[in-house]
Amino acid sequence: GVAGGYITPVEHVGTGPEAAISGAAIDNADAVVSIVVGGALGVATCKLSVDGGTTWGVTGPTPENGQIAVAATGATITLAAGVHVAADTYSALVRAPIGPVSKVGTGPEITVAGTIKGAADVQLLIMSAGGRNEGTYQMSLDGGDSWGGIRTIPVDGLIDAGTTGAVITFPAEDAVAGDTYTFQLLAPVPTVSGVLDALETPLSLYDIEFVYVVGATDSSDWTALGVQADTLWGLHRPTFFLAESRLPYANETIDEWTAVLVAERQGFAHRFVAVVSAFGEISDVIGRRLTRNAAGLAAGRLLAIPVQRALGRVRDGNIAPLSLPSLYTEAHQATLETAGYITARRYAGLSGTYWGDERTMADATSDYQYLTVLRVVFKAVRKARIAALKSMYDEAGDVFLGSGAAGLAYLQVGIENALNTLVKAIPSEMAGHQVVIPPGQDIVNNGVAVEMKLIGIPIIRTIKLFASYVYAGGAFDPRLK
Repeated sequence: GVAGGYITPVEHVGTGPEAAISGAAIDNADAVVSIVVGGALGVATCKLSVDGGTTWGVTGPTPENGQIAVAATGATITLAAGVHVAADTYSALVRAPIGPVSKVGTGPEITVAGTIKGAADVQLLIMSAGGRNEGTYQMSLDGGDSWGGIRTIPVDGLIDAGTTGAVITFPAEDAVAGDTYTFQLLAPVPTVSGVLDALETPLSLYDIEFVYVVGATDSSDWTALGVQADTLWGLHRPTFFLAESRLPYANETIDEWTAVLVAERQGFAHRFVAVVSAFGEISDVIGRRLTRNAAGLAAGRLLAIPVQRALGRVRDGNIAPLSLPSLYTEAHQATLETAGYITARRYAGLSGTYWGDERTMADATSDYQYLTVLRVVFKAVRKARIAALKSMYDEAGDVFLGSGAAGLAYLQVGIENALNTLVKAIPSEMAGHQVVIPPGQDIVNNGVAVEMKLIGIPIIRTIKLFASYVYAGGAFDPRLK
């Protein structure tokens, strides 16, 4: 993957021309461009703030090309041509892999550097005053939900933030007891080319049900994953991809984030790609609670249940490690699920969080809109392929005998026996099947075509309760009939 970080779209307040932002998130900024004197580009004047408007740079003319560099962040805001209006503002967030450090207290400033390996919400709490090798601190990697032990500030002032790859440098000054330093670390994100390169050898050697791609992805990534899935399907080695959507940006509401994901889904459809949008605070095995995408939990549940079973089966229990955001509502869940994402939900009257429908990104006319269908078909095809391999380069027999020809009969029975393992599984993974080798095939030139009809087990996705009220002993009391 590549280093995390993001640049949010420009938020324009006013009536003048719009603006766009581009670049790479090298450093942090809460960028705001304010038009001071209106007019065309080169005539209008503006000023720039990188701290959300707390302080401002020198007012100057807008560049004729409209491009305003946001300090050393690697981002550039480009104002569109037209007559700009005084007091209009253009805002955007730039977040590097190591976010800005926020301090509460009167002590010295710290710096943070390093190559980030994982996400964290870091808090450094000064427990006792003093300089290096004297003052003490505690550290949390999950925003204060859990804390490490009390440690002394090292002689060189270098403090490792767990295994995240971040290193805090405490200056050669006295720490102040009670001061708190807070910053966020963004996890690396996958590159689809890197993912596919890494998968080339495993996919050629092993029969894999699905691949879980860790890290935020978008529709361009899903398209590339879908192409790979189609290739594997054509080779009778069906594999689907489970991906993560991105988390909300720091300045983004859940409403806005939901709308962005719905827009990202539009124009993309693929039956062999599933994307998890569910996120929240997730507990790990050592007690830390970090805000992250829940696709890892979905992958674990899929591996623990049989292929015909729905991910959201309530009888299998809630998602114990996951707590959804308090502002995440049933409306958000329904909107994202309708768009094709795998979501998590709450049920009124039940405690905890549960999975919703196990949707894929298939279009509305596809038979593969649900992972239950996908997983049953994929397992059946994998089993049938292994059974059919035993007939490779075998003699077909006398083709005038049709499926009664020795070689063809062996092929058909082998596939039927393989599919029977799904039917006879406990619990049963498939209701039944029919295997047919159509007669009259040109086996010499085209090989053998085998048709398999797989009979699936229905899933109860909707329950409607109808109630009527009658009086005991009355004409409509059903017990009297």
